[in-house]
Amino acid sequence: MDIDTRYCESYARQVHALRRQVFFSDFSLSQRHQTILAKIESIRQYFLTIARQAEGNESMIPIQTVSSSIGIPHFSSNYNLRPIAQILKKDEPMTGQVSYSYSALDMNSRYKSKWFESKNQASIGNFKAVGECSLKLWENKKFDPSLELSSQVSASILDLSSRNKLGNDKMNATLHLNASVGKASAGASVVVNKNEQTFEFKGVAAAFEGEAKLAFNLFGMSVTVTGSGSLLSAGADVSYSHKNREWELGTKLGFIAGLGLKVNVKY
Repeated sequence: MDIDTRYCESYARQVHALRRQVFFSDFSLSQRHQTILAKIESIRQYFLTIARQAEGNESMIPIQTVSSSIGIPHFSSNYNLRPIAQILKKDEPMTGQVSYSYSALDMNSRYKSKWFESKNQASIGNFKAVGECSLKLWENKKFDPSLELSSQVSASILDLSSRNKLGNDKMNATLHLNASVGKASAGASVVVNKNEQTFEFKGVAAAFEGEAKLAFNLFGMSVTVTGSGSLLSAGADVSYSHKNREWELGTKLGFIAGLGLKVNVKY
């Protein structure tokens, strides 16, 4: 039998509202009134005890759910031009973001018990595109434009993810697993202002790609170990950055295994 703890707590409040303090000059009536108040309180405590026991049992009973969705696209956009800030020459940028994602099939499962929780997701036929822009015109009331652009496109045949936790909030171990089959992605970012010029382009394609992250948490202290790898992959990164008293040039090429070179100079 399922017990709704909300109803039990509501009944306890309603019973408690029946209590009234009344003073009688007759001793027998006063004693009778105190007996009635004690009975009302015992009924209130009865409902509260049932609610607490039900909550405790719910935490002991494993919860398992499975869900799926087919072909649902997601589109979002966000723009903030801050016209008042531009008129007042404030150091606040104009920003914009557009994103689109689509999965032909999404499947999710969840299992939760008192000491173990696992969340798993599988997505088939995935595509995602994200673009962001930030333009700041003023710095300390002076015209000093700064432009930041970034974009990323990715597609995969199959994405798998698993989030697992063993223990409680104070002492636990977590294991996060991510894997992709037939994944390709490309991205670019640009930062241009008087103190920095950064151009970065990335592209990668892999038949199989995976990442594992293992973390231990003990009373607020955490240790995390992350490993990643790919099989039958090819990729290329090119980046150039120049900041105040620092410049950096880097490149990376990979086919099955990757090699990279990066030079950084500060003066």
